[in-house]
Amino acid sequence: MKQRDLKILPAHLLIMLAWRNLWRHRRRTLITLSSIAIGFGLAVLFIGLGDGSHNSMIRNAIKLGEGHVTVQPNDYLIAPANHKFITHGKSIANELGKLEIQGQVNPRISLEVLASTANNSVGTALEGVANADDRRFAVLRQDLIQGDGDIFRMERGVLIGEKLAKKLKAKIGSKIVIMAGKQGGDSQSQLARVAGVFQSGLNEIDSYVIVSNLQFARQFLIGEGGAEELEPVTRYAVFLDDPDSVTEWVDLLNTTFGKNNISVLDWQQMMPQLVQFIAIDDAGNYVFLVLILIMVVIGIINTVLMSVLERTKEFGLLRALGVNRTYLLLLVFCETLFLSMLSVFCGWIAGGSIHWWFSHYGIDFSELMSTEMAGTHMDSIIYTELSLDRVIQLTCIILAATLITGIYPAIKAARVTPVEALHT
Repeated sequence: MKQRDLKILPAHLLIMLAWRNLWRHRRRTLITLSSIAIGFGLAVLFIGLGDGSHNSMIRNAIKLGEGHVTVQPNDYLIAPANHKFITHGKSIANELGKLEIQGQVNPRISLEVLASTANNSVGTALEGVANADDRRFAVLRQDLIQGDGDIFRMERGVLIGEKLAKKLKAKIGSKIVIMAGKQGGDSQSQLARVAGVFQSGLNEIDSYVIVSNLQFARQFLIGEGGAEELEPVTRYAVFLDDPDSVTEWVDLLNTTFGKNNISVLDWQQMMPQLVQFIAIDDAGNYVFLVLILIMVVIGIINTVLMSVLERTKEFGLLRALGVNRTYLLLLVFCETLFLSMLSVFCGWIAGGSIHWWFSHYGIDFSELMSTEMAGTHMDSIIYTELSLDRVIQLTCIILAATLITGIYPAIKAARVTPVEALHT
């Protein structure tokens, strides 16, 4: 190797030259940074709205569903049936109490029944809740449009959805015969009275669900052979104060009840359709992010490559003076690094500002689209949400894309030969 190929300039000089070269064409650099910042800001907005809508759907699904964690019979999720229930509900409740769960534990009874009035008969779901603190009951009671909904004062009182009330032609005080099939083929029935009519906005609930107190629903389990003194239930819905602790509690509850023919499931296992919907919607958001990355890559490579081509003679002269090829490669790559860091900085200024605004004021989607989907609903006003993991993910993706983009111009600069460069 010739002596001139061994010449290496100090690192601080490399950094200074790279920074100066970046601002030789100030307008081009500023245009590049502006376009990247706008694209990055749009990506932050769309991903923030996506996360906000998904989290809204999850929160609402958990409140109206079976909680963050569900304790129920082993095979109930695969094939629900009225004769599948936890026979020793009282002992399970005692064990749950000993664990001192940070949250709320709601015993519930779920049954497939036939609701009949003098006017019509409809297949429905009967949901028995223990008290007014039950999350599902609390939400539905807020949505009452008729009656006071006090099913704990009325021994046989029930809440029904507005659409179900129309099908049954029932109103406050109307009698409803609730009939359930038994495992042996017989049937059993109980008489109920309408204590309230709710309108949740979810067709699946408003046209299908009847809510009663736990004692009323338990009569059907006793008819299936359950012992009243053992307080049989279908499941326990566990609502945690810290949603991030779901995995820890699932593991602990599995250890506690795993040998009792009982399954412990998290909300994702209980609501696979919602999980699939979110995964598909996330895929759409990532397609948009890819389009943004393409725009970023084009902007970076245009700025850096044009800078390299314009300085071909300069690189040839440096090579003639004995500057190492590696130095030229590092010089151009350092320019790309500065441009990448500036892009992320400007991107987060734009994206962070957009996120701050919409995280406080939100966007009202009620007039633009249906808020009901995947068996749940999102709030009418959606606020952007970005977790720390998402911030790190977006930053790393943009940095990686821009740095990879700078590899080709850097190699092109390093391959410049003095003779060819000086003749261009």
